[in-house]
Amino acid sequence: MSGQSEPHLMQSPPSPEVVVDGKPYLYFGGTSYLGLAGRSEVIEAACEATRRYGVHSATSRSGYGTTPLTLAVESLAARFFGAETASYFASGYVGNHILVQAADADLIALDDLAHYASREAAKLAQKPIVTFRRDDMDGLRKQLQERLKPGESPLVLIDGVCPATGAVAPVDQIVEVLNEFDRSTLIVDDAHGVGVLGARGRGTLEHLGLWDAGVNCLRGTSATNILMSGTLSKALGGFGGILPSSLEFLDRIRTTSHYWDGASAPAAPVAGASARALEIVMAEPQLRAQLNENSVTLRAAIRRLGLAVDDWPTPIIGLSVGRAEEVIRIHESLLSDGILVPVIRSYAGAGREGLLRIATFASHTRDMIDRLVSGLKRAL
Repeated sequence: MSGQSEPHLMQSPPSPEVVVDGKPYLYFGGTSYLGLAGRSEVIEAACEATRRYGVHSATSRSGYGTTPLTLAVESLAARFFGAETASYFASGYVGNHILVQAADADLIALDDLAHYASREAAKLAQKPIVTFRRDDMDGLRKQLQERLKPGESPLVLIDGVCPATGAVAPVDQIVEVLNEFDRSTLIVDDAHGVGVLGARGRGTLEHLGLWDAGVNCLRGTSATNILMSGTLSKALGGFGGILPSSLEFLDRIRTTSHYWDGASAPAAPVAGASARALEIVMAEPQLRAQLNENSVTLRAAIRRLGLAVDDWPTPIIGLSVGRAEEVIRIHESLLSDGILVPVIRSYAGAGREGLLRIATFASHTRDMIDRLVSGLKRAL
């Protein structure tokens, strides 16, 4: 035995109402922000893909791992992002690993709240690493000025949306700092921004007015080379990583990273589900509007309870309520009311005492939100 607690069993699709460890709960956790993970059309697309192509992905993309469904995901993703093309791979976790190898940098500056994926990608680059606070642009500038030698270039890695708190990174301010240095590169892990932020759901960069400067291309209009990785397994209801890009940049990542020729391609069932989810997201922009309305409603209601909640335009609310024992007590009180809100600790952005990570879905009804607020009021 490792000494670690046994994992919880999710025994239903992630949705507003779930079965976990054999018990039914009203669910405000996880990442199915647009409510698509359990949608019948997405599930049926996965079933049809399984019947037609089987379960496995055969080989890597450089061999025989590409199916018509893989290409469909890439075509639909390119349309969703307004890009020339897109690269689809089995896990969003490795998006930064792929991008960091395509970047030309001598020093890496890592957001101190960065996700594990970004931290591991930074090490993969085998370059000196410094950390910075995302709210301290003067600190970032000073680190780069002191550590970079003449002719050297910096690379910054940051999460577009903090997965624990829902905070949106000041990526526009970071770009302004990076523009002061030669051949700068920014990598944004936008796992929790894609499908949520921006007029067309393209994520943090679109939300902050940076998308049209050129993303994942070799010659954008910004002095800083802006790169981003996304995922289909959070808001978009599918599974796997996605990199929208120019054709030229696609060639680059296929030659600088061995993921293309060394990793199994996404399996047909998840590719089929992902393609259908992308179609739904583009056809139903009202899903994002409903998600935003639910988020605004819930944040306002929690503030009325006297709790401090930041006004971020994201579905994640990191609720800090004091000592770790108090966090656990409120979590357990909600469980007794049949409401599941996860506690997160030892996670980027969670803080020493941990917090309640509330996730809003587009598919939560007003009655469900009211029930959560009532449960919190009783627990407090």
